[in-house]
Amino acid sequence: MRIVLIGVGALGCLFAARLAPHAQVKMLGTWQAGVTAIRTRGIHVESAAGTDIVRVAATTDTRTVGKCDLAIIARKAWQTPHAAEQAAEILTPDGIALTLQNGLGNFEQIARAVGAPRAALGVTTQGSALVGPGHIRYAGGGATHLGAAPATRARLEEIAALFTRAGFETHLVEDAQSLLWGKLAVNCGINALTALLRVPNGALVERPDAEELMVRAARECAAVARARGITLPYADPSARVREVARLTATNHSSMLQDLLRGAPTEIEAINGAVVREGARLGVPTPTNELLWRLVRAAVAGSSLYASDRFKE
Repeated sequence: MRIVLIGVGALGCLFAARLAPHAQVKMLGTWQAGVTAIRTRGIHVESAAGTDIVRVAATTDTRTVGKCDLAIIARKAWQTPHAAEQAAEILTPDGIALTLQNGLGNFEQIARAVGAPRAALGVTTQGSALVGPGHIRYAGGGATHLGAAPATRARLEEIAALFTRAGFETHLVEDAQSLLWGKLAVNCGINALTALLRVPNGALVERPDAEELMVRAARECAAVARARGITLPYADPSARVREVARLTATNHSSMLQDLLRGAPTEIEAINGAVVREGARLGVPTPTNELLWRLVRAAVAGSSLYASDRFKE
């Protein structure tokens, strides 16, 4: 299978490194430093077992990638329009563009660009931190779920089998929206708060005021999901967000990583998306609005916000 990872950040590097021994893998990115590091030194993956170096081709030019059977979009949500255009350019007629991104709206944008029969929604709890260009630290994680519509099921069965061989626990599901919103509720509670407080995930359950805000944000997201007719994959969003914060206690959320290095955040696709959807449905989301506005205020005016140093 010919695979292109669109994104040379932490998640893109993780999937590229794991899949490279099992398929023809290339990487396509806009972050020149990341592309250059991968091309010259390979992907460095730190884990509890040590550091592995995996050689993968990388480029910034879609014209040099060639056609692919699977385009995995692992870029930030604010980059989805460009990534979707790139996927449309490089996919074979029966190829699949699979999003593994955070937040709302990514799948819909990709489906418009490549056509619904060639778009797939994935939800993963795999975690990795970007140490530097082409260098990640694996933070562990659970399963990856792929939403299989009738038009994509046969191709996604092949992709799921490949992911499994590469060491990713992978399942096909009919209702990926439930899992997407389930992950979104957790992200609403954890990501913005850890970024604003500059703390790892576990600190949120150690500080009563932070824990209260975390729980309120997760509950509001769950209420918006219910108003949309979406059932979350767990019964209690409060218990779930606390559980995830404890299980990932030493992890730095992706939003914290973005804020610390002066990169744009995904706040619009996470808390901001819940605020907008809540307003549309008449569901109050005051905690999410507070977190959304505080993160926007934290990055507004930063000289690094529009920097080219961190594109992925």
